[in-house]
Amino acid sequence: MTLGSRLKAHTVALVAILVVGCGSSSFTTGVVPPEQALQALDADEAGAKSGFKAFYGIQHTHVAENGDDGQGTLAEAYTYARDKANLDFLGVSSHAHMITDEGYESLKRASSQFTQNGKFVALVAQEWSSISKGGHINIFEANERCPVDNGDWNGFYQKWLPSHPEIAWVQFNHPHPSNVLEFGGTGFSPVAPIPASKVALDKVAGMALLNGPGKYEGEDMKGVPDEWDRGVNGLNYEEEFKDFLNRGWRVGAIGDQDNHVKNWGTAAETRTGVWAKSLSKAGIVEAFRARRTFATFDHNLKLYFTLNGEPMGGEIAGGKELSVEVAVSDPDTTIQRLELYGDTDGVGGRPAALVAKVAVGKKSAKWAFKLPSNGKKSYYFAKAVYGDRTAWAWTSPVWVK
Repeated sequence: MTLGSRLKAHTVALVAILVVGCGSSSFTTGVVPPEQALQALDADEAGAKSGFKAFYGIQHTHVAENGDDGQGTLAEAYTYARDKANLDFLGVSSHAHMITDEGYESLKRASSQFTQNGKFVALVAQEWSSISKGGHINIFEANERCPVDNGDWNGFYQKWLPSHPEIAWVQFNHPHPSNVLEFGGTGFSPVAPIPASKVALDKVAGMALLNGPGKYEGEDMKGVPDEWDRGVNGLNYEEEFKDFLNRGWRVGAIGDQDNHVKNWGTAAETRTGVWAKSLSKAGIVEAFRARRTFATFDHNLKLYFTLNGEPMGGEIAGGKELSVEVAVSDPDTTIQRLELYGDTDGVGGRPAALVAKVAVGKKSAKWAFKLPSNGKKSYYFAKAVYGDRTAWAWTSPVWVK
């Protein structure tokens, strides 16, 4: 591994602490019984039980072709990602305001040319809006280039997006903590008095927890996110992820590189992992739409999470008790610990907080235990810690009705 120092294997500590929740939630302080804490099952086995396999890629990259602000051509990017970076999928997301309609058509043609089911998937993407007027988002598999003016979130959410049912999903990119207009601001959040359209709530299926290094020139996988691109905690967008989840957005966990030079996939180990039924355009799109994704700083770590048997990205009915299962594996890294975060007072209240954690000290394990439900509309997601302060991975949430 190249990101951060790696911990030596140590004795497994089978203790998990349940933290008291906020307000009137039913969380209690206690210890997860050791026999329920860790089991000998890795993430591959856990995913396979549901018919899924983990695939890796990045969806936010740029080239110079057609007038975008990156380097190289579409053919270079897809070939490099497939053959040099060994990615399963790549999205080239040219800025919508920098390319023409014909340029977007050439992107669609290149995607079709380089997609080979079973080997590599080339995603059609475009990056829309602007930092000063509300942040950037990626739109995937649209029939046409998005012509909506930069920052016109009302026009995008309420008009253009509903008129394009073919769009596979939309992703929030590198949220900037100082921008009050980010992704339309709180006025467009699902818990706002006049929320974004129902189509937008369905289509917005991801948000970057990791981004960059966009203009890192090296190919040694030692790049780290740009300073301005590291969120309020100076490391990643975990706090922003919690904030937008708490606004009611159903965003899955995404890890991206935002490459602007010829190192598509090798600038860093950052990846989006998806649990898909097949390595095909249909399989990868379905996985993103279902939010079965995890964001990781590690190129081959796998992280799988279910709640009451429902895979990450899904939704379950509320009840008195929740059955938590988190499986993790990495062939060359010792996992330090696993953590579970939960929204303890309902969507629209306080952001998710740490609910439970367990030490691992192995390269693979499954963490399974029971958790009392808070009886409210909520969500939970898992996190793996496997090194220093930057070596983390996150799953998409499971939502509770």
